[in-house]
Amino acid sequence: MKHEDILVELEAYCKSVGLKPSTVCVRALNDSRYAKRMKRRLVAIERDAEKLRKYMAENPPPPQERAA
Repeated sequence: MKHEDILVELEAYCKSVGLKPSTVCVRALNDSRYAKRMKRRLVAIERDAEKLRKYMAENPPPPQERAA
């Protein structure tokens, strides 16, 4: 399961029962900030992944020599 999946499930659940994600997280985890922290973490992971991909694209490995 990906972290994005649980956030989508949480948001769908909250919409269906008329509660805020923070309320559900308090009731389930005793942590009202869980959903917000998870969203921030996912944004940071995606941002960092973009930077890594850009770096690797701009700095490819040197060509390998063929064995004779």
